[in-house]
Amino acid sequence: MKESVIIFIILITNSWAIGLQSLVIPQSGQILATSGTGIAGDIDPALNPAMNISNHPYLQFSLNRWLGDVSGSHTLFRWGSEVPKQLSIQSWSAKNLELWGDYPDDRPLGTFGVHWAAAAFSISHHFNTPYRFGLRIQTNYSHLFTESMTGITLDAGTIVPLGSSLTLGAVIRNLGYEYTNNLRSELPVEGGIGVAFKLPFIHTSILTDLLYNTSNGQELRIGVTTHWKWLNLNAGTSIAENRNAKAMGFSFNYRRWQINYGIYFHENSTVLGTPQFLDVRRYL
Repeated sequence: MKESVIIFIILITNSWAIGLQSLVIPQSGQILATSGTGIAGDIDPALNPAMNISNHPYLQFSLNRWLGDVSGSHTLFRWGSEVPKQLSIQSWSAKNLELWGDYPDDRPLGTFGVHWAAAAFSISHHFNTPYRFGLRIQTNYSHLFTESMTGITLDAGTIVPLGSSLTLGAVIRNLGYEYTNNLRSELPVEGGIGVAFKLPFIHTSILTDLLYNTSNGQELRIGVTTHWKWLNLNAGTSIAENRNAKAMGFSFNYRRWQINYGIYFHENSTVLGTPQFLDVRRYL
């Protein structure tokens, strides 16, 4: 259907794109559920590579549905307590997109697909200070019809605790480049600062991030996460000039297992669908 092509054009021409714009797609159900908020919260190194999420190693697998017919998966392994490290592989694809010619016709010329894959490694260290510093490097590959793109990106971040209830964070993402047909181009760099404020009497954290992207401008994100024993709730909102969204989800813990689910609501949900992510984590 031509609707599939229209949806795909939207996906490759704005900040929700697949291709190297997939760098902005959330990578887990918990990230999606907070609308990407959490530069200073211990959620995921994709938000800030300086994070120390857990003292226990774990494996995690995610099944994700993004906008339109774009779907993907994400697999990661995290290990190390003093110097936590994480290795991850993710992929996104959209298949059976119809190819239409320059002139009106009853049938498409054929179908094609778009594919994107990435591998990333992150590491965090405190260097015998109260602070943490982290780096994350990622290689990217995407293929659209007859075009292929490769790229490499670097993220850097820091976490600064100010007492037991207040944490500051800062990050810069997507330092790098891409190659298309042997031509090198820069990527949209994103920088942000975040604050996490813990309310210990109700075991809840309030998260606030302010980001600036060289392509999309400023964005404010606000999120809430709980820290209960079995079931935790996550919610967030993002406010930008060209996009406003709300998200929610939950995390369920049972022995060495954790399940994270997130759902994301935006102003184009009726056309592009509602993204939903599901993670399964196994502590080792």
